[in-house]
Amino acid sequence: MDPSRRRLLALCGAGVAGGVAGCLGGQFGGGTPTAGLTELSTIETEGSISDVTYYYALDNGVWESHGIDLEFEVAAFGKYNRQVVTGSSEIGAPSTVAQLKFVDRGEDLTLVGGQLNMFNRIFARADDDSIEDPGDLAGKRVGLPASKTSTTSTTHRVLIQDEYGVDLLSDPAETRTAPPPALWEFLQEGELDAISEFSGYTIKGIADESVKTVFDPYALWRERTGTDLPTTTYTVERDWLSGNADTVVRFLRGWQDAMALFEEETADALAEYGDVAGITTDAEAEVVTDLVEEGVVYSPAFFDDAGVAANWEFVELLVDAGVLESRPDRERLYATGSDLESMAE
Repeated sequence: MDPSRRRLLALCGAGVAGGVAGCLGGQFGGGTPTAGLTELSTIETEGSISDVTYYYALDNGVWESHGIDLEFEVAAFGKYNRQVVTGSSEIGAPSTVAQLKFVDRGEDLTLVGGQLNMFNRIFARADDDSIEDPGDLAGKRVGLPASKTSTTSTTHRVLIQDEYGVDLLSDPAETRTAPPPALWEFLQEGELDAISEFSGYTIKGIADESVKTVFDPYALWRERTGTDLPTTTYTVERDWLSGNADTVVRFLRGWQDAMALFEEETADALAEYGDVAGITTDAEAEVVTDLVEEGVVYSPAFFDDAGVAANWEFVELLVDAGVLESRPDRERLYATGSDLESMAE
Protein backbone atom coordinates (compact mmCIF):
# COMPACT_ATOMS: atom_id res chain seq x y z
CA MET A 1 0.00 0.00 0.00
CA ASP A 2 1.13 3.51 -0.76
CA PRO A 3 2.62 5.00 2.45
CA SER A 4 0.74 8.28 2.03
CA ARG A 5 -2.58 6.42 1.93
CA ARG A 6 -1.52 4.31 4.91
CA ARG A 7 -0.86 7.47 6.88
CA LEU A 8 -4.26 8.93 5.98
CA LEU A 9 -5.91 5.71 7.11
CA ALA A 10 -3.87 5.83 10.31
CA LEU A 11 -5.12 9.32 11.08
CA CYS A 12 -8.69 8.28 10.31
CA GLY A 13 -8.39 5.20 12.52
CA ALA A 14 -7.24 7.41 15.38
CA GLY A 15 -10.14 9.78 14.87
CA VAL A 16 -7.86 12.64 13.75
CA ALA A 17 -9.31 13.17 10.29
CA GLY A 18 -12.91 14.24 10.64
CA GLY A 19 -13.22 12.54 14.04
CA VAL A 20 -14.51 9.29 12.54
CA ALA A 21 -12.63 6.06 13.28
CA GLY A 22 -11.91 4.07 10.15
CA CYS A 23 -13.23 6.80 7.84
CA LEU A 24 -11.52 5.27 4.81
CA GLY A 25 -12.13 1.65 5.77
CA GLY A 26 -9.56 1.34 8.56
CA GLN A 27 -7.92 -1.90 7.39
CA PHE A 28 -4.63 -2.76 5.78
CA GLY A 29 -3.63 -5.74 3.71
CA GLY A 30 -7.21 -6.23 2.55
CA GLY A 31 -8.43 -6.41 -1.02
CA THR A 32 -6.60 -8.69 -3.42
CA PRO A 33 -4.41 -11.20 -1.52
CA THR A 34 -0.75 -11.25 -2.44
CA ALA A 35 0.11 -14.51 -4.21
CA GLY A 36 2.08 -16.96 -2.11
CA LEU A 37 1.46 -15.18 1.21
CA THR A 38 -0.66 -16.39 4.15
CA GLU A 39 -3.57 -14.05 4.85
CA LEU A 40 -3.84 -13.02 8.50
CA SER A 41 -5.65 -10.27 10.39
CA THR A 42 -5.10 -8.42 13.65
CA ILE A 43 -6.62 -5.39 15.39
CA GLU A 44 -5.11 -2.70 17.60
CA THR A 45 -6.87 -0.07 19.67
CA GLU A 46 -6.88 3.66 19.06
CA GLY A 47 -4.09 5.78 20.49
CA SER A 48 -1.63 3.00 21.36
CA ILE A 49 2.13 3.23 20.79
CA SER A 50 1.79 -0.20 19.16
CA ASP A 51 -0.20 1.48 16.37
CA VAL A 52 2.93 3.43 15.46
CA THR A 53 5.01 0.26 15.47
CA TYR A 54 2.54 -1.56 13.21
CA TYR A 55 2.13 1.27 10.71
CA TYR A 56 5.86 1.82 10.38
CA ALA A 57 6.57 -1.91 10.03
CA LEU A 58 3.85 -2.31 7.41
CA ASP A 59 5.36 0.56 5.44
CA ASN A 60 8.61 -1.38 5.45
CA GLY A 61 7.16 -4.74 4.38
CA VAL A 62 8.07 -6.54 7.59
CA TRP A 63 5.39 -9.24 7.56
CA GLU A 64 5.65 -9.86 3.84
CA SER A 65 9.24 -10.96 4.44
CA HIS A 66 7.83 -13.71 6.67
CA GLY A 67 5.23 -14.79 4.13
CA ILE A 68 2.32 -12.98 5.83
CA ASP A 69 -0.23 -10.78 4.05
CA LEU A 70 -1.33 -8.90 7.17
CA GLU A 71 -4.69 -7.16 7.34
CA PHE A 72 -4.37 -4.54 10.08
CA GLU A 73 -7.20 -2.53 11.62
CA VAL A 74 -7.34 0.16 14.28
CA ALA A 75 -10.65 -0.03 16.13
CA ALA A 76 -12.43 1.17 19.25
CA PHE A 77 -11.47 -0.57 22.48
CA GLY A 78 -14.45 -2.93 22.67
CA LYS A 79 -13.92 -4.48 19.24
CA TYR A 80 -10.16 -4.64 19.79
CA ASN A 81 -10.56 -6.36 23.16
CA ARG A 82 -12.98 -9.00 21.83
CA GLN A 83 -11.28 -9.57 18.48
CA VAL A 84 -10.19 -13.17 19.09
CA VAL A 85 -13.30 -14.44 20.88
CA THR A 86 -15.58 -12.91 18.22
CA GLY A 87 -13.48 -14.17 15.30
CA SER A 88 -12.75 -10.65 14.05
CA SER A 89 -9.08 -11.62 13.83
CA GLU A 90 -7.06 -14.82 14.05
CA ILE A 91 -4.41 -13.36 16.36
CA GLY A 92 -4.33 -10.19 18.41
CA ALA A 93 -2.81 -8.56 21.48
CA PRO A 94 -5.78 -7.36 23.52
CA SER A 95 -5.88 -6.71 27.25
CA THR A 96 -4.25 -9.57 29.17
CA VAL A 97 -6.70 -9.24 32.07
CA ALA A 98 -9.70 -9.25 29.71
CA GLN A 99 -8.48 -12.41 27.94
CA LEU A 100 -7.98 -14.12 31.30
CA LYS A 101 -11.56 -13.19 32.19
CA PHE A 102 -12.75 -14.73 28.91
CA VAL A 103 -10.88 -17.93 29.83
CA ASP A 104 -12.51 -17.77 33.26
CA ARG A 105 -15.89 -17.79 31.47
CA GLY A 106 -15.00 -20.85 29.38
CA GLU A 107 -13.25 -19.52 26.26
CA ASP A 108 -10.43 -21.82 25.12
CA LEU A 109 -7.67 -19.25 24.51
CA THR A 110 -3.90 -19.60 24.42
CA LEU A 111 -1.43 -16.80 25.17
CA VAL A 112 1.47 -17.09 22.72
CA GLY A 113 3.60 -14.00 23.39
CA GLY A 114 3.79 -10.69 25.18
CA GLN A 115 3.29 -7.29 23.61
CA LEU A 116 3.05 -4.01 25.54
CA ASN A 117 4.42 -4.07 29.06
CA MET A 118 2.51 -2.69 32.00
CA PHE A 119 4.46 0.55 32.39
CA ASN A 120 1.39 2.72 33.05
CA ARG A 121 2.06 4.80 36.17
CA ILE A 122 0.32 6.61 38.99
CA PHE A 123 1.11 10.31 39.32
CA ALA A 124 0.68 12.99 41.98
CA ARG A 125 1.48 16.69 41.79
CA ALA A 126 5.18 17.31 42.18
CA ASP A 127 4.62 19.78 45.04
CA ASP A 128 2.46 17.38 47.09
CA ASP A 129 4.77 16.08 49.81
CA SER A 130 1.99 14.04 51.40
CA ILE A 131 2.17 11.37 48.66
CA GLU A 132 5.44 9.58 47.99
CA ASP A 133 4.30 6.00 47.27
CA PRO A 134 1.04 4.03 47.05
CA GLY A 135 1.00 3.52 50.82
CA ASP A 136 0.06 7.19 51.06
CA LEU A 137 -3.08 6.88 48.92
CA ALA A 138 -5.39 5.82 51.75
CA GLY A 139 -7.65 8.76 52.55
CA LYS A 140 -6.73 10.58 49.31
CA ARG A 141 -8.78 11.34 46.20
CA VAL A 142 -7.66 8.90 43.48
CA GLY A 143 -8.58 8.67 39.80
CA LEU A 144 -8.63 5.45 37.77
CA PRO A 145 -8.66 5.37 33.95
CA ALA A 146 -11.81 4.40 32.04
CA SER A 147 -13.38 2.13 34.66
CA LYS A 148 -12.66 0.35 37.94
CA THR A 149 -12.22 -2.88 35.98
CA SER A 150 -9.97 -1.63 33.16
CA THR A 151 -6.69 -3.48 32.73
CA THR A 152 -4.62 -0.64 34.19
CA SER A 153 -7.02 -0.11 37.11
CA THR A 154 -7.09 -3.84 37.88
CA THR A 155 -3.33 -4.32 37.57
CA HIS A 156 -2.52 -1.29 39.71
CA ARG A 157 -5.09 -2.38 42.27
CA VAL A 158 -3.88 -5.97 42.73
CA LEU A 159 -0.18 -5.07 42.76
CA ILE A 160 -0.63 -2.20 45.23
CA GLN A 161 -2.87 -4.25 47.48
CA ASP A 162 -0.34 -7.09 47.50
CA GLU A 163 2.73 -4.88 47.99
CA TYR A 164 1.41 -1.99 50.13
CA GLY A 165 -1.82 -3.29 51.65
CA VAL A 166 -3.89 -0.46 50.14
CA ASP A 167 -7.07 -1.20 48.15
CA LEU A 168 -7.57 1.52 45.53
CA LEU A 169 -11.32 0.87 45.49
CA SER A 170 -12.04 1.10 49.23
CA ASP A 171 -9.18 2.87 51.04
CA PRO A 172 -9.04 6.28 49.30
CA ALA A 173 -11.47 8.98 50.44
CA GLU A 174 -12.71 9.02 46.84
CA THR A 175 -12.08 6.75 43.86
CA ARG A 176 -13.22 8.40 40.64
CA THR A 177 -13.13 6.89 37.14
CA ALA A 178 -12.77 9.03 34.01
CA PRO A 179 -11.02 9.03 30.62
CA PRO A 180 -7.26 9.72 30.84
CA PRO A 181 -7.46 13.33 29.54
CA ALA A 182 -10.09 14.19 32.15
CA LEU A 183 -8.03 12.59 34.93
CA TRP A 184 -5.06 14.70 33.89
CA GLU A 185 -7.12 17.88 34.17
CA PHE A 186 -8.58 16.85 37.53
CA LEU A 187 -5.06 16.39 38.91
CA GLN A 188 -3.84 19.70 37.51
CA GLU A 189 -6.87 21.53 38.94
CA GLY A 190 -6.57 19.93 42.39
CA GLU A 191 -9.79 17.90 42.20
CA LEU A 192 -7.80 14.67 42.58
CA ASP A 193 -4.64 13.95 44.57
CA ALA A 194 -3.33 11.08 42.41
CA ILE A 195 -4.22 9.51 39.07
CA SER A 196 -3.60 6.17 37.41
CA GLU A 197 -3.02 6.64 33.69
CA PHE A 198 -2.90 4.73 30.40
CA SER A 199 0.30 4.64 28.33
CA GLY A 200 -0.19 7.92 26.41
CA TYR A 201 -0.68 9.96 29.55
CA THR A 202 2.02 8.00 31.34
CA ILE A 203 4.39 9.30 28.67
CA LYS A 204 2.95 12.80 29.15
CA GLY A 205 3.41 12.49 32.92
CA ILE A 206 7.02 11.39 32.68
CA ALA A 207 7.72 14.36 30.40
CA ASP A 208 5.90 16.91 32.60
CA GLU A 209 7.80 18.34 35.59
CA SER A 210 4.57 19.44 37.29
CA VAL A 211 3.84 15.83 38.31
CA LYS A 212 5.82 12.99 39.87
CA THR A 213 5.61 9.21 39.69
CA VAL A 214 4.33 7.56 42.87
CA PHE A 215 3.88 4.06 41.44
CA ASP A 216 5.72 2.30 38.62
CA PRO A 217 4.39 -1.26 38.14
CA TYR A 218 7.10 -2.12 35.62
CA ALA A 219 9.85 -1.44 38.15
CA LEU A 220 8.02 -3.38 40.87
CA TRP A 221 7.45 -6.43 38.67
CA ARG A 222 11.03 -6.46 37.39
CA GLU A 223 12.24 -6.31 41.00
CA ARG A 224 9.97 -9.21 41.95
CA THR A 225 10.42 -11.52 38.98
CA GLY A 226 13.31 -10.27 36.84
CA THR A 227 11.05 -10.27 33.79
CA ASP A 228 8.24 -8.31 32.14
CA LEU A 229 4.50 -8.08 32.83
CA PRO A 230 2.63 -7.76 29.52
CA THR A 231 -0.50 -5.62 29.76
CA THR A 232 -1.42 -6.82 26.27
CA THR A 233 -0.68 -10.37 25.14
CA TYR A 234 -0.82 -12.08 21.75
CA THR A 235 -3.75 -14.46 21.97
CA VAL A 236 -5.29 -17.12 19.73
CA GLU A 237 -8.08 -19.67 19.89
CA ARG A 238 -6.61 -23.02 20.95
CA ASP A 239 -8.35 -24.96 18.18
CA TRP A 240 -7.10 -22.54 15.52
CA LEU A 241 -3.56 -22.72 16.90
CA SER A 242 -3.44 -26.49 16.52
CA GLY A 243 -3.58 -26.17 12.73
CA ASN A 244 -1.78 -22.84 12.33
CA ALA A 245 1.27 -22.92 14.60
CA ASP A 246 3.62 -22.18 11.70
CA THR A 247 1.58 -19.08 10.84
CA VAL A 248 1.77 -17.91 14.46
CA VAL A 249 5.53 -18.40 14.51
CA ARG A 250 5.95 -16.40 11.31
CA PHE A 251 3.63 -13.65 12.56
CA LEU A 252 5.52 -13.34 15.86
CA ARG A 253 8.85 -13.28 14.04
CA GLY A 254 7.40 -10.41 12.04
CA TRP A 255 6.37 -8.65 15.25
CA GLN A 256 9.88 -9.28 16.59
CA ASP A 257 11.31 -7.54 13.53
CA ALA A 258 8.74 -4.73 13.85
CA MET A 259 9.90 -4.05 17.41
CA ALA A 260 13.54 -4.09 16.33
CA LEU A 261 12.81 -1.66 13.49
CA PHE A 262 10.91 0.65 15.86
CA GLU A 263 13.79 0.56 18.33
CA GLU A 264 16.33 1.31 15.61
CA GLU A 265 14.31 4.06 13.94
CA THR A 266 12.17 5.42 16.79
CA ALA A 267 12.58 9.06 15.80
CA ASP A 268 11.56 8.41 12.19
CA ALA A 269 8.58 6.27 13.22
CA LEU A 270 7.34 8.91 15.67
CA ALA A 271 7.84 11.69 13.12
CA GLU A 272 5.64 9.75 10.70
CA TYR A 273 2.98 8.33 13.01
CA GLY A 274 3.51 9.65 16.56
CA ASP A 275 0.39 11.80 16.48
CA VAL A 276 -1.88 8.76 16.07
CA ALA A 277 -0.65 7.66 19.53
CA GLY A 278 -0.89 11.15 21.02
CA ILE A 279 2.88 11.74 20.95
CA THR A 280 2.89 15.39 19.90
CA THR A 281 5.84 17.12 21.60
CA ASP A 282 9.59 16.69 21.47
CA ALA A 283 9.66 15.99 25.21
CA GLU A 284 7.13 13.18 24.83
CA ALA A 285 9.02 11.73 21.86
CA GLU A 286 12.20 11.80 23.95
CA VAL A 287 10.45 9.87 26.73
CA VAL A 288 9.31 7.21 24.25
CA THR A 289 12.82 6.94 22.83
CA ASP A 290 14.29 6.48 26.31
CA LEU A 291 11.68 3.87 27.30
CA VAL A 292 12.26 1.93 24.08
CA GLU A 293 16.03 1.99 24.56
CA GLU A 294 15.61 0.74 28.13
CA GLY A 295 13.40 -2.14 26.98
CA VAL A 296 10.43 -0.89 29.00
CA VAL A 297 7.77 -0.61 26.28
CA TYR A 298 7.59 -4.10 24.81
CA SER A 299 7.89 -7.66 26.08
CA PRO A 300 9.69 -10.36 24.07
CA ALA A 301 7.61 -11.60 21.15
CA PHE A 302 7.84 -15.23 22.33
CA PHE A 303 7.28 -16.54 25.84
CA ASP A 304 10.04 -18.52 27.51
CA ASP A 305 9.67 -20.53 30.72
CA ALA A 306 10.64 -17.57 32.91
CA GLY A 307 8.09 -15.35 31.18
CA VAL A 308 5.35 -17.94 31.69
CA ALA A 309 6.28 -18.35 35.37
CA ALA A 310 6.14 -14.60 35.98
CA ASN A 311 2.87 -14.27 34.07
CA TRP A 312 1.38 -17.14 36.06
CA GLU A 313 2.35 -15.37 39.29
CA PHE A 314 0.21 -12.45 38.13
CA VAL A 315 -2.67 -14.83 37.31
CA GLU A 316 -2.52 -16.10 40.89
CA LEU A 317 -2.68 -12.53 42.20
CA LEU A 318 -5.82 -11.98 40.11
CA VAL A 319 -7.37 -15.13 41.56
CA ASP A 320 -6.46 -14.14 45.12
CA ALA A 321 -7.96 -10.67 44.56
CA GLY A 322 -11.21 -12.15 43.24
CA VAL A 323 -10.75 -10.77 39.72
CA LEU A 324 -10.77 -14.36 38.41
CA GLU A 325 -13.04 -16.98 39.95
CA SER A 326 -10.68 -19.90 39.37
CA ARG A 327 -7.19 -20.77 38.18
CA PRO A 328 -7.09 -21.64 34.48
CA ASP A 329 -5.40 -24.72 33.07
CA ARG A 330 -1.80 -23.52 32.92
CA GLU A 331 -0.77 -26.03 30.26
CA ARG A 332 -3.52 -24.89 27.90
CA LEU A 333 -3.18 -21.21 28.72
CA TYR A 334 0.38 -20.70 27.46
CA ALA A 335 2.49 -21.71 24.48
CA THR A 336 6.18 -20.83 24.66
CA GLY A 337 8.35 -20.20 21.64
CA SER A 338 9.65 -23.77 21.92
CA ASP A 339 6.11 -25.11 22.13
CA LEU A 340 5.13 -23.22 18.98
CA GLU A 341 8.20 -24.40 17.08
CA SER A 342 7.41 -28.02 18.03
CA MET A 343 3.77 -27.65 17.02
CA ALA A 344 4.83 -26.13 13.68
CA GLU A 345 7.04 -29.07 12.70
